[in-house]
Amino acid sequence: MKKILFLFTLLSALSYSSNAQNDVFLKINHKLGDADFALDQAAKNNLDDNFKITRLEYYISKISLVHDGGNETEIEDLYLLVNATTNTDVELGSYDITSVEKIRFHIGVDSLSNHLDPSSFHASHPLSPKSPSMHWGWIAGYRFIAYEGFSGSSFFNLFQIHGLGNKNYFTIEVELNVTAADNKLQINLDADYTRGLENISIEDGLIMHGDDFEAKECLENFRDYVFSPSSMTSSTIEHTEVNTFNLFPNPVTNGISTIELDVDTPSNSYDLSVNTLDGKQVFSLQQIYDGQKVDFTNQVSGIYFINLHKKGQIIQTKKIFIK
Repeated sequence: MKKILFLFTLLSALSYSSNAQNDVFLKINHKLGDADFALDQAAKNNLDDNFKITRLEYYISKISLVHDGGNETEIEDLYLLVNATTNTDVELGSYDITSVEKIRFHIGVDSLSNHLDPSSFHASHPLSPKSPSMHWGWIAGYRFIAYEGFSGSSFFNLFQIHGLGNKNYFTIEVELNVTAADNKLQINLDADYTRGLENISIEDGLIMHGDDFEAKECLENFRDYVFSPSSMTSSTIEHTEVNTFNLFPNPVTNGISTIELDVDTPSNSYDLSVNTLDGKQVFSLQQIYDGQKVDFTNQVSGIYFINLHKKGQIIQTKKIFIK
């Protein structure tokens, strides 16, 4: 009897595993307080210091998901160079995950990769050379965060915070309550960048590059305050009005791919954007239609995400390979 019960339990577990494969997505909503992020937008930190941001970039790496009652799955070999001015909406992959209780990730680059030569990476890789630079040097490694702007009542004072250093490779953990629907699981986080300057005096300007003092404090603020689950996190977007969305051929070998779009509403209601792996948009198309050709000849070889939009909101994402 015990053997039969064990066999039944094992078969049930195998059946659950085979039926629980879902595509997992991560979206970061860039914010300044309650407002959507924008460059040169006036904001204040908790010290009532006035500032405007002219550059905000940071790395995310070693993402893992705590799911389905305490299991943990690491998203391997994924590095994101987040730019607060561009959409950050990334497909993490397809996994046997039906509900997520926590997401863990790090700001910066892990010690094994932090001291590699940036030129050893493909040009499309987040760790390849960037302009403006995100690499500090052979010994120090990458800038984990580059936070720049102007401060003061008239915004005449320059501030720059570049945080780096292996000792500041902190773990961020955000509690969630996300359940998959229609084979998709969408994680939405809000990132309030006013809190990145929590308790940091910048009213009279500040230049701090390195792994201590305000640079370290900024990275600690990202660890403790910046990220939270957004109001969209508890549910996924309904996709029932889109019957089919694909591009073929995939992989793209001659630079041209064709949209396959079968929808229940007029196709001119939909737009398309093409993003790199680190969430940077390379181009977009408005009012797309079934059979439309998409030209990838100007894009370097690699993996891209193709986002289908309706009314400004991403409702489906596909991964495409360009050779």
